[in-house]
Amino acid sequence: MAVLVAILLAVLVAAAVLVAASLHASAQDRRESPLATFRSGWAGRTNPDADQRAAAEAAAVAPVDLSLAQFLRETVDEGEAYLQVDDLAATLQRAKEKAAGVLPGHRAR
Repeated sequence: MAVLVAILLAVLVAAAVLVAASLHASAQDRRESPLATFRSGWAGRTNPDADQRAAAEAAAVAPVDLSLAQFLRETVDEGEAYLQVDDLAATLQRAKEKAAGVLPGHRAR
């Protein structure tokens, strides 16, 4: 019995949140309010539009089982690296010089 009361209470709270969110939506967003979106989704269960069909087909595609090593081998990029070590070293050297210049009695080495 306690489980049914908890479920009923959860459904009532969810409905209250949906109503509060739809009331909070401005007049401009009335066609995109949470309540209108819920109603279109509920109606789309029996008669889905093209976007809903495409989303359902994309979700129904079987996942590909792939190891991390195989994924990394197949997606390797032979181009120039995003982070160049020389640029990073130069940036760190400039930061060190600036920090040493701010501290009294310290000089860059």
